[in-house]
Amino acid sequence: MERSSTKIALLLILLVNVGGFYNGAAQTKTKDQSNVRALLWQDPGNIAERDQTFGAGSRERAPVPPFTFVKEDKDGESPKFVVTDKNNVKWSVKLGVESQPETVATRIVWAMGYFVEETYYMDRVAIQKLPKLSRGTKFVERGNTVIGARFEPRRENVKRGENWSWLKNPFDGTREFNGLKVLMVLLANYDARPENNRILTEKDPRTGTAESRYVVTDLGATFGHVGGLGGKRSKNDLKDYQHGPLVRKVSNGMMEFNFRTRPSGLGYFTFVFSPGYWKSQTDKEKAMRRVHAGHAQWMAGMLSRLSDKQLHDAFRAANYHPTTAEGYVRAIRTRINEIANPPVPESRKRVAS
Repeated sequence: MERSSTKIALLLILLVNVGGFYNGAAQTKTKDQSNVRALLWQDPGNIAERDQTFGAGSRERAPVPPFTFVKEDKDGESPKFVVTDKNNVKWSVKLGVESQPETVATRIVWAMGYFVEETYYMDRVAIQKLPKLSRGTKFVERGNTVIGARFEPRRENVKRGENWSWLKNPFDGTREFNGLKVLMVLLANYDARPENNRILTEKDPRTGTAESRYVVTDLGATFGHVGGLGGKRSKNDLKDYQHGPLVRKVSNGMMEFNFRTRPSGLGYFTFVFSPGYWKSQTDKEKAMRRVHAGHAQWMAGMLSRLSDKQLHDAFRAANYHPTTAEGYVRAIRTRINEIANPPVPESRKRVAS
């Protein structure tokens, strides 16, 4: 009994801290961007030719050793720190369970025409002047070698702006915006909160026009089981990702997914102690759970153009074991087919017969 009381007390403290973070992030003021073009999506062209080895990046833009530690980043759940490379480019380095799935997820989202941040994965990499980290020491070997590291650049020409909401943005209701929501469901991204959505502004090198790109900047909580705080949820877990079905039903032109992310169990305490966090989670579920069926099937058609080789290239870029990668590729195919051919309601079956 004493141990249970301690767990509840620790959970309440955590929820208060999470709520404080969320409320602070939500207070970001909107800046005037009337002279900047807002973009969510661009035509990907021939999807079958999209490079999934490097995704939004390239061999020429990849991080180059040696790497030198700059500072630790204590935001979020995953251990992170900043380094500079041989070319003096700054990189955000993430360690832990999210590093592999985020590397894959960004490539799939980018292949569909959406803006993402470059990601590169290194199985083992030495970091000069690496101090003892406050988080993630289990991912450090021999003092300065980190294992399972995802590198994400901080380019000088990219301005990291404010957060954007799934329920209020310039693209709400469009086919492309609903397609992005379908991708979040397909990837099992249970952490698609506003804090993980950011407007990145940079100039289009072809036209010189400034563009505000609406980006999901954290895709690490993917490829597992969708759930809410206090319930069952996982990331980078093939067995959980294979669990289905994905589509619950299609009714009145809307496709409803099995996508529940609001807190459950002890997580219900957030309703009282952290209403901001509770609203964040319920709004996310509201946005993702029901999507225009035609828009969902449009995205399924786009996804079906990815070859098995391309999908394997994405998992290979994150150094997945071939057997695990094959399991994920098959599971992705199953999810795509389920969206493209959703279950027929019983009432419609009876009429047809």
